[in-house]
Amino acid sequence: MYRSMQIAETGIYMKIGTSGTGGMGLNIPYTHSEERPSRVLLSKSAVAGAHTLLLFLMGRTPDAPITKEIKPTAAIAWKKIAYGEITRRGKPIQLVDCHPSRAVRLDRMLRLHMPGAATPTKQTLKSVYIDTGENGLFSRGEFEAISTPGQMEFVTPEEIAESAIFEIRAGNTGHDIINALDNATLAPTYRAGFMFNSAMDSLQQLEKDHGVDSVAFEMLGPPRLSKLLYESYLLRLCFGDIRSVTRSDATTMSRRLTDLIEIDDRLRSRIISIGIPILLPDGKSMLRGATIKIPPDRGDEALPATPKSIDRWAHDGWVDLREKNMTIWLRRLTEIRRMVENLPAEETSSRVMLNRDYWKNLAEIDPGKICGWIFTYEEQGKRMKA
Repeated sequence: MYRSMQIAETGIYMKIGTSGTGGMGLNIPYTHSEERPSRVLLSKSAVAGAHTLLLFLMGRTPDAPITKEIKPTAAIAWKKIAYGEITRRGKPIQLVDCHPSRAVRLDRMLRLHMPGAATPTKQTLKSVYIDTGENGLFSRGEFEAISTPGQMEFVTPEEIAESAIFEIRAGNTGHDIINALDNATLAPTYRAGFMFNSAMDSLQQLEKDHGVDSVAFEMLGPPRLSKLLYESYLLRLCFGDIRSVTRSDATTMSRRLTDLIEIDDRLRSRIISIGIPILLPDGKSMLRGATIKIPPDRGDEALPATPKSIDRWAHDGWVDLREKNMTIWLRRLTEIRRMVENLPAEETSSRVMLNRDYWKNLAEIDPGKICGWIFTYEEQGKRMKA
């Protein structure tokens, strides 16, 4: 649905949803079944809630349509009040009769289905009813029971429609569930942001104390993240800072990173041990451990290694030392340099977050920051809402 609406350039997606129980709790008396609550109602609520949370995520996707949902939490009535044939699932209820002389004896076993127990009257059930739409036809007694104060009560379709139209026209009814979830969730906090630098300082100090750089463990995933972290880390080891990389060329970058991989046994071991193979510059040789994360294991013993599949696997989770990948890194770091150097020298406002101080005036290559930039700008994965 999301992809289709992208193609159709949908502006607003409005859903009229359900709670599954008409606003009642697990003590709902109207069960559609012998169980209370029934599996039918619980399934309805589970699916309704799952879909709402998917819409919640769609509402946090930058290129998705404006996403709204109104959830009536009462019975919806009514469409028509009339006298006529009563139908169930589109078919008239056939009247049957069982005369006392044909009473079924309850000796040992109760048969749940007895086709011959009653005699058809060749008539259908007719009565006064109120048509409640998807919930079907209710008798006066059923409607009164469900609508009495303290029970499910009801809301009219016109009120739902008015709220929907008002929301579509950018009004604020207070009934949009997606907006309510946005405001009720626990978002990133000031306290966490304040403590971030302290955590980073502690991590960096421990790196110095133990003589190790903490790059990637392939716990967070996807494997592409580990691949990008290690590739940017290799660039840092070989070139030191962003400007030095941008003054180089793809051939030199590929050669220097390959030389480092060949001589640094410890570094090479750390990369392939987490399931990230290293593709050498010839594009046909790789360094790897017993298992690799990409391509994922789906039960195949082997897969065809074509130029196209190698490119895809290298993109998804291989440290790629080929010149074509170094060209991509050159473009990325050149773009970051351009963004920083194009900032006015006197720019000290809150307008720009990724400023010169953030990038340490391009004097270093921070793999975590680089990957965050790639996911935000290159892969359009930026968080849309707090």
